[in-house]
Amino acid sequence: MGSTFLSLHYHIVFSTKDRRPYVKSDWRPQLHEHLGGTVRGLGGVPEIIGGVEDHVHLLAGLRAIHCLAEFMQELKKASSIWSAEKHEKDFSWQEGYAAFSV
Repeated sequence: MGSTFLSLHYHIVFSTKDRRPYVKSDWRPQLHEHLGGTVRGLGGVPEIIGGVEDHVHLLAGLRAIHCLAEFMQELKKASSIWSAEKHEKDFSWQEGYAAFSV
């Protein structure tokens, strides 16, 4: 076999710290766009992103080179910094996440 083919898609869910309703509807679409851009920047493919005021759902395609824990650490770090600087100064994500392969 001369090459490798993978199709790895993950449904990932993560929450705001203490499930606080930080993500207001007026900037939620911007957060979802930022998350999508960060996923792309990390080499993944954002399929769809959604959520409500206290958590996010993300369907993303990842590559064989990705370590899910490291990917999530970078995604949450970048989006937490962005959210705190642009919208909610006390913003942070809850530790941990749920991920399901689909």
